[in-house]
Amino acid sequence: MKRMELNIQLFSGGSYDYMCYSIENTYIDAVYDEELNMLLKDLVLVLHDLEWWQSGDIGEEDYRKTLNDFKKKWFGNRDERLKEIIENKCKELEEHLLNMVGE
Repeated sequence: MKRMELNIQLFSGGSYDYMCYSIENTYIDAVYDEELNMLLKDLVLVLHDLEWWQSGDIGEEDYRKTLNDFKKKWFGNRDERLKEIIENKCKELEEHLLNMVGE
């Protein structure tokens, strides 16, 4: 007797085998670069919405909004982003050093 396979999806998404989660779980905070970690987090959002759109769970306009937000953030304002990263790291270091001396 030939076995019949059922293709039942219990979760949303799935058209790309949930690859966005694999990228998130494997690479975020593992690339040893603050800026690249930020980019990967935002890229995972784009990949998530792409997968959900292609699976029929959200509309194309939702995916396009996420994609446009990503492009607006990552294509063109790198100097501002790096300045923010530097300022945040300096603040973290200052707090750490003040805690070391008891302030």
